[in-house]
Amino acid sequence: MNAGFPGRQQLADFEPARPPRLYVFSGAGLSAESGISTFRTGDGIWTRASIDEVCNYITWRRHRPAVFRFYNERIAESADAQPNAAHRLLAQWQQRWGERRVHLITQNIDDMLEQAGARAVMHLHGDMISLLCTDCDLRFPKATRALDPEAACPECGQVASVKPGVVFFNEAAPEYANLYRLQREMTDDDVFVAIGTAFEVISPERLLPAERCWRHERNFLVDPAPRCQDFFGTVEASTATVGLQRLSTTVERLMDAD
Repeated sequence: MNAGFPGRQQLADFEPARPPRLYVFSGAGLSAESGISTFRTGDGIWTRASIDEVCNYITWRRHRPAVFRFYNERIAESADAQPNAAHRLLAQWQQRWGERRVHLITQNIDDMLEQAGARAVMHLHGDMISLLCTDCDLRFPKATRALDPEAACPECGQVASVKPGVVFFNEAAPEYANLYRLQREMTDDDVFVAIGTAFEVISPERLLPAERCWRHERNFLVDPAPRCQDFFGTVEASTATVGLQRLSTTVERLMDAD
């Protein structure tokens, strides 16, 4: 018998409780107040551009000049954009509690969170500050502000296989594996905030553990036209800057709780 040795459950009882973590899931609404166009809502970009031509992994090589031209236009449009108050508050929270406790997860391809001072951002759909070689899967930073269609992969030397670092439709999104890992790690004490998303690409069920999928008191939603409200204990029907500021005292109290 091993009567003198604690079992697994007893050992678990001795483990100190970890402090709550903050998970922030953001969509285009987070950057809309910085003047960056949305892709889906209102007169979003996809109402004016062909997805099959500029954002389809199956066909992109046939339209390579148009692909680079399209994303360079997006870069030019956002040249004067600056992080807004919501970006800055999220970056401050990550600086305050650290990257292990504050997970910033975004569908956005801009770098407003990084410009605001965030040190770690999970870009689920890639970004416009890198290039990807589809032959050897190397992601590397762009050398100039614009995406250079003549840039060669530093690993294999290919040019024609290099695309913008944005994840296209029908393309694998590697960060989704990390997203689901975070979902599995989320506990009842953690704080979840969704900002500026219509949940058309990723639903709340794919973000939250099953036990947190019905009006959980630590689930918060900020959006001017909120959807999937039944998942959230608190809904702020307002812009990212206004709604996040209204929630700041509550979030900080929960995160600082002993």
